[in-house]
Amino acid sequence: MKTDLDHLPASKQRDLDRVVQILFEEFAAAHENATARRRRGRILKVILYGSHARGGWVDEPHTAKGYVSDFDLLVIVNQKELTDRAAHWTAADQRLIEEKIAGTLRTPANFVVHTWQEVGDGLAHGRYFFMDIARDGVLLFEADDRALPEPKPKTPEQALAMAQEYFDEWFPASAGRLDTAKYVAGQGRLKEAAFDLHQSAEFLYHCVLLV
Repeated sequence: MKTDLDHLPASKQRDLDRVVQILFEEFAAAHENATARRRRGRILKVILYGSHARGGWVDEPHTAKGYVSDFDLLVIVNQKELTDRAAHWTAADQRLIEEKIAGTLRTPANFVVHTWQEVGDGLAHGRYFFMDIARDGVLLFEADDRALPEPKPKTPEQALAMAQEYFDEWFPASAGRLDTAKYVAGQGRLKEAAFDLHQSAEFLYHCVLLV
């Protein structure tokens, strides 16, 4: 896996260092008074994925578009309990939001948390999310030097089953957002309707890409 961040400007690299620092500080604070088993909880790896890993990010805060691509991070932990976002990562979420509002961070950041087993299972089953990370991700931290498992190619039957699974998840989600948009538009709440229409289109696009 790549470890080089030279494709990112220095300001982005500083932001990324700050994001990783916040994750570790809040993880440590959340486990300060942990029981014996929870004290053995560890962050094994932190991996940058998405547009900032591939090199296709957007950074246009001062244009009419006003869009800045998020940092996307995968945090791999050694205990299933540590993937509970509400129990272990709420403070980290809040600090990332606060520092973005305060201007300490110029780039917003999102992160997902999975166990080593979940990542391995995802790669073994050819799940696109994990396969993309294994292919394009940039390793930012590791306490466990095991390489990610090699993705396994899917049989046509497995590929069809996964496509059906993705369709069953994302198509109804898109339809639900469209229904919400129609309802709020009927009440004259056009800004909310526009947002829900955007979400519906995004979910449908995601569905098409996955299926």
